[in-house]
Amino acid sequence: MFFFISVLDKIGGNGAKAYLCGACGGLITHSDQLLVLDGQSRHFFVNPAGVECDFYTFSSCPGAIALGEATEAHTWFSGYGWRMAFCAQCGQHLGWHYEAVSTFKRPFTFWGILVSRLTTAHSAEKSD
Repeated sequence: MFFFISVLDKIGGNGAKAYLCGACGGLITHSDQLLVLDGQSRHFFVNPAGVECDFYTFSSCPGAIALGEATEAHTWFSGYGWRMAFCAQCGQHLGWHYEAVSTFKRPFTFWGILVSRLTTAHSAEKSD
């Protein structure tokens, strides 16, 4: 029996799970957009105000928008600036959009979406 590690193993599978805004139910992204950074796609940090932040990293979140100027202040990912991320449908704060400071950094952009701001559902658009 042979085992192969594919690129899909690193980005969360076939996308059958939909991640929805917990406030309005709007589609934010799918499980195939989960992004492994530093060996995991779920991260836990405490911000300077002492607030605990438990979030997933995604390569794409079509249902989210990023607003404001990117800043490197208090960034949790070296070499990246961040902007606030909101649900495109209702405006609920979802987390952050990260942007590489250098054009040589990969991935160039990604999203950090708070677990507490999401609900999940099986997606009819994608198959198991």
